[in-house]
Amino acid sequence: MKSLIVFAAAATLSMSALAGSMPDHKDMKEIHNKLHNEMNNDQVNENILQDKELQRLHKEMTRYGLSEVGMEARRQMISEEGRAYHRALEKKQMEQKVTYSK
Repeated sequence: MKSLIVFAAAATLSMSALAGSMPDHKDMKEIHNKLHNEMNNDQVNENILQDKELQRLHKEMTRYGLSEVGMEARRQMISEEGRAYHRALEKKQMEQKVTYSK
């Protein structure tokens, strides 16, 4: 009987802790809207991918790896523009994979 009460108490506490860590509905809506806004920025993504300087830096990063030239290119790509370039590039590559798999 004592173990049943301990089990019930443990289950109640764990459920309340789990319920407390769930995000609010409002937060989920904001995340959902943010994702949709990013998806609608296809033109912005294309403009970012056309940037010659970012293309050069990305090429140096991938070609020279961990050498001094590659690390310098990585350091320069740690910026908002560099991150946006990588997000746009990943999105384009994912779209190509979907197209090839059809």
